Amino acid sequence: MLGLLDYEAKFDFFICLGAYLGVVLGSVEIGLIIAITVSLLRIILFVARPRTMVLGNIPNSGIYRSMDQYQMANSVPGILILQIDAPVFFANASYLRERISRWIYEEEDRLKSAGEASLHYVILDLSAVGSIDTSGISMLEELMKNLLLANPQSEMMKKLDKSKLIDKIGQGWIFLTVEEAVSACNFMLHTCKAIHVAVDQNAEENKV
Repeated sequence: MLGLLDYEAKFDFFICLGAYLGVVLGSVEIGLIIAITVSLLRIILFVARPRTMVLGNIPNSGIYRSMDQYQMANSVPGILILQIDAPVFFANASYLRERISRWIYEEEDRLKSAGEASLHYVILDLSAVGSIDTSGISMLEELMKNLLLANPQSEMMKKLDKSKLIDKIGQGWIFLTVEEAVSACNFMLHTCKAIHVAVDQNAEENKV
């Protein structure tokens, strides 16, 4: 039965179970203490290990959703789209750095094994990131290569501007929506491909 519940529902179930057992075996006060303690541990765990997910495109739309939750969502060739689901600060910056790097390595290995186009760009959907501190900004700096930011909130934009990270990333690499970021990536990919084709053609003509 528990297997049918998602992670959050299971946690809620164990909170209720702990409170119930505390009341039955002890007292109402013990039940409340157990419920509050487990709830606080849940909050700490969520903050220190925030959810990150890979987004895919819902067919025939400009909507991007979790590929685990929406089976019909499709990945975008050459682009990895990730979403962070919590504020980024010193308590979780290292975890997010490792998690995002792992997503990138896994995607590169998957594309290589499938013989598909290599990974060119990484888009971070920051719509759920309410704030960021210096540790989080340092994390973004380390992941800056071919990194695009989508939908950062106003408070986060102020921090990025104050830290000069916007200048380092480039204003042209920050977008209002994931759809706009994907369109920009596709444009750059097609432009680069056209340039390479033209260069190859010129080289062949010069040989002749």
